[in-house]
Amino acid sequence: MRTRVLAGAILAALLGTTARAEDKPLERLDLDRRIVKVVYESALLGTDIYNRGRREECFRLYQGTLAAVLPLLDHRPKLAASVKQRMDKALTLDAAEGAHELRAALDEIQNEIAPNPLAKSLPKEPKPEPKPEPKLTTLWDRLGGEKGVQKVVDDLIALAIEDPKVNFLRGGTVKLDKKGVDSLKQKLVEMISETTGGPLKYTGKDMKTAHAGMKITSDEFDALATILAEVLKKNKVADADAAALLKIVGSTKPLMVEGKGM
Repeated sequence: MRTRVLAGAILAALLGTTARAEDKPLERLDLDRRIVKVVYESALLGTDIYNRGRREECFRLYQGTLAAVLPLLDHRPKLAASVKQRMDKALTLDAAEGAHELRAALDEIQNEIAPNPLAKSLPKEPKPEPKPEPKLTTLWDRLGGEKGVQKVVDDLIALAIEDPKVNFLRGGTVKLDKKGVDSLKQKLVEMISETTGGPLKYTGKDMKTAHAGMKITSDEFDALATILAEVLKKNKVADADAAALLKIVGSTKPLMVEGKGM
């Protein structure tokens, strides 16, 4: 409410002086001067409001000023179009960033109409503080967390089942329906989570027990590892992170391989 009152006071300086019937219509030059004055005062007041931490109030003040001034820029179509574009963009931003975009529109009006005197004396608003990016401290995080790892596992299983070099279904002796495939994928996601610093705990059997009697050969294990490397590259995993995961997977080879070629 307070911001609306302040905006109204500023705009009254412009609109009130042009509304009396007995006055002659303003010349364009006089109108431009008043536009610059109103824009300047709005920017000055908004800067003080913004610096007090009231981002939303500053945004609304600038928005109201520009909404009133925009129709008066009909004789400057390029400027009007640019101001309108900035106003539309500001609506997609948060209050702090939106206020800066609207302030840029106010400055543009001043620089276009009166490039030197008032604009140079305006104090500058501090730039919005950049939003800190989350630090990816674990391999699990760098792999994309559960969503990223799930995508890798989905791609891995789809390709491995179709590759005869992997012999994933052990010549047809292993039967996997959708429920079985989903369970297998979940166990793999859990295993990767537990070994890369993720939050999920592996709930399956140990590697040696889980693969006992399957007679997995060294060549079959290597074929699966090759597919995993391709899948990691396809999913744009960084080379160093892909190498780290492949090393972890490689460490399970002595536990899984028991067939010829070991």
